[in-house]
Amino acid sequence: MYRLDLGTSVRLFERDGLNQDFLKNLKEIKREGFQSVEVTLGKVGGYKMNMEQCIQQVGDGLKAVQDEGLVLNSIHMPFQRFIYICSYDEEVRAFAINEFRQLIEACDPYNPAHYVVHSKTRAKDAPFWELRQPAIIRSFTEMVGMTKNNICMENMVSSFPNNVADMVEMLEQVEGAKCCIDMNHFLHDDVPTAILALGKWLKTVHVSDYDGTFEKHWMPKEGTNDWMKIIGALEKVGYKGAFTYELYQDKYGYTYADIRRNYEELFEEYNKSAP
Repeated sequence: MYRLDLGTSVRLFERDGLNQDFLKNLKEIKREGFQSVEVTLGKVGGYKMNMEQCIQQVGDGLKAVQDEGLVLNSIHMPFQRFIYICSYDEEVRAFAINEFRQLIEACDPYNPAHYVVHSKTRAKDAPFWELRQPAIIRSFTEMVGMTKNNICMENMVSSFPNNVADMVEMLEQVEGAKCCIDMNHFLHDDVPTAILALGKWLKTVHVSDYDGTFEKHWMPKEGTNDWMKIIGALEKVGYKGAFTYELYQDKYGYTYADIRRNYEELFEEYNKSAP
């Protein structure tokens, strides 16, 4: 029988600052029987960043995860515009890396297994990707050297790296690098194929569904992903990490109880159909 620890992402920061529901969400996550969380720093500190204050809030938030008895599977690093690790302006990139360094130093004492990062390039930036790629790879390399825990590059939707070939290109250039597969970000490869191709680097996942044309962060089985093939591919590559849901819960009204039911249904169906 194949099963994975049930996890979910939970936001520590909102656009305007600290997520006031964070502690309540942790309690509900624990009550519903989740084993782990990914703490999303996202819009860290809102758009009026005070890094000293943010670091204090990060520490308080991660201690709360420990206090609830949840495993800290991963930290999703910030992805707003003013922390831009793929800028080809070296001054901007160096600022972003320094911010990341401070946040990693604040998070490391709480021993997250993984840090998830992505490039924050956009489709309209496509003419500049050749300029941005060396910056992304340099930033990725520097981050890998900041911590003993895994730095995992996440595949993106309409920007570099947005397909298996891009991911392999990056991962082969950065010694010690790992990856996070987001299951609603591939527009050029199907998810099971991506898992099989990237399995040796795969350390964590973002679970959600979509329509195959753009990210949606729907509940699994509401979109086009083939979930039996996805779970089968995870088992085939020997994936033993968390099955971490990353849904637009506020937008679609999903509850943690809904996620738990979906998880149980997926793995029950898979294990019944497995030879």
